[in-house]
Amino acid sequence: MYDIHAVNIQKFSKESPENLADVILMVVLSIQQDWRSVGKQIQDVKEHGAESRFLWGNKAKTYKYLAARKNFLFSQFLAVINSNKTDGDKALSLMKIFLQVPGLGLVKAGFCCQLTAGLVGCIDLHNIRLYGISENHLKISMKLKNKELIRQKINNYVSICHNIGTEKLWNNWCDHLSTKNKFWRDGFHVSEVHEQYLLGESA
Repeated sequence: MYDIHAVNIQKFSKESPENLADVILMVVLSIQQDWRSVGKQIQDVKEHGAESRFLWGNKAKTYKYLAARKNFLFSQFLAVINSNKTDGDKALSLMKIFLQVPGLGLVKAGFCCQLTAGLVGCIDLHNIRLYGISENHLKISMKLKNKELIRQKINNYVSICHNIGTEKLWNNWCDHLSTKNKFWRDGFHVSEVHEQYLLGESA
């Protein structure tokens, strides 16, 4: 699953600023939402732009940020991806980049890293329960004046994800979600729609 759909999305993310912005938008739209609905939400945003009814709260701020900053964001992203840094250092750098996007906390910044670079991962409520992870590890405020504390929080989150394994996080989450609703045929179906949503295809 991961080695097909996640890898395809990673390639998609590297193709253009617009593609990277679409991936980030998908991540933000998924916050507090049923994953089955995200594809239709993406289509609605593409049709109505900033007037989409799905751009509420911080999601509207995300959309405006991406519209104004996607080219700069893409250049930062590629600079890290194409650097000679280790995967661990790339993960930390990407997390800092994505955490500057309004609406992204540690968990969703980690999801962006997973989707775009094959690093880190998304420790959502399902994974908190699956792996027995404390929610205290998942919260951060980029407004903290203590920059060392921010660095430690990011590093700790990256370490948790990489100790489990980015690919394992993806595959186990997809398998787990597929058991929660009869809409899903299996874990492969859950994994597949990540890519389909970005390509504008139906789940």
